[in-house]
Amino acid sequence: MKKNIFGFSLLLALIGLVSVPSAYAYFTTYADAEGEKEITLGNDTDIEEEVNDLTKHIVIANNEDSQPVYIRVKVFWVKGTKVDNVYINGENWSEGSDGFWYYSEIVDPGQKTTELTASIQTKGDKKPDFNVVVVSESTPVIYENNSPRPMDWDLN
Repeated sequence: MKKNIFGFSLLLALIGLVSVPSAYAYFTTYADAEGEKEITLGNDTDIEEEVNDLTKHIVIANNEDSQPVYIRVKVFWVKGTKVDNVYINGENWSEGSDGFWYYSEIVDPGQKTTELTASIQTKGDKKPDFNVVVVSESTPVIYENNSPRPMDWDLN
């Protein structure tokens, strides 16, 4: 009986010794930190929207403290009874196959895009309540040999 207890105790001790390195690794690699630091990722743009009648006028501004960026916009609306369709167009804007509208020019800090308009088409003469949502994305311009690389939205 004492032999079994001794063997069982020895087994428990061996199991304990085997697990010590992993527990020791946890305590030596775990770190705690306090405080806060704001992180700026390099580009900061704002959407400027104005609605006249059934047309939304959209301009994207690149803020002064940003860097040169490429910009794309997606326009959403509820398809149904109140809004039948939205026609989108603008100088230097082109529609991509993914539903985004891409601005063809680099937007430098402090500059804005040309206007992109979203015109709402409705059934009947009555002006409906509507909601057209605009989402803007920007990506920094990457330079190689002092020349900007074409925009690559897959890097985001």
